[in-house]
Amino acid sequence: MSILTKHLLLFTIVFNLISCKPSTYFKSDNSSLQLDSTTVNNRQVDELIKPYKTKLDAEMNEVLVISAEKFSKERGKPETKLGNLVADLSLEVAKQLYQPSDNDPIDFCLLNFGGLRTSLPKGEITRGKIFELMPFENELVVVTIDNKHMVQLINYLYVNPQPVSKGITLSSYEIYDGTSLQSGLSTTENKYRLNKEFKILTSDYLANGGDKMNFFLNPIRIEPIRIKLRDAIIQYCREQHKKGNQLTSKIGGRITFE
Repeated sequence: MSILTKHLLLFTIVFNLISCKPSTYFKSDNSSLQLDSTTVNNRQVDELIKPYKTKLDAEMNEVLVISAEKFSKERGKPETKLGNLVADLSLEVAKQLYQPSDNDPIDFCLLNFGGLRTSLPKGEITRGKIFELMPFENELVVVTIDNKHMVQLINYLYVNPQPVSKGITLSSYEIYDGTSLQSGLSTTENKYRLNKEFKILTSDYLANGGDKMNFFLNPIRIEPIRIKLRDAIIQYCREQHKKGNQLTSKIGGRITFE
């Protein structure tokens, strides 16, 4: 359970306990009047949660890293700086934690634009901002799929471009077979055409077919990384800050439509 979830749960418990207390009255010269219970309860709640709120605010306002540029939340594009950043850092952190059952490394990371809920500003990036970017409790997993499902993955990206990390490069093509014009995406790396199995890092939500990524269903295997995507982002930011680096990213032609 995350820190934020714990504090929200604590707040809910305290609030419910106070709400169950009987109404408070006081005697006046004119009549017995009911004191505004919401005022009393709100004051009691404020006093009870004040130390926890102070601690939570301090945690959420922690500066994790400095961003050299603004990373805008964008959709409808084959590639974005924000998508590249999160996909790349997820792969970097996962490689530190992944203990494969064989000797094969992760091929690339595939995420979804819908999971990135806000932009990142230029300048200070706080823990709270990362919670805004990734409010979900999704965990990173490695999904191994066969060549047939890899073809389905590539066809999916032709219609629905999503963030992919370094490690795969896709370019559109058009071929006229004498009867009709065929179009799609093709990989520039031969291994995605020749190999029989592929390891893709993704979120458990997508691994379960979220965003209609049905090519992840019935995989050869699924291996947990045992880290939330949000925590991977936080870890990466801290590591970069410790090294004196700022957040940067660029458009690298990972998915191109000519």
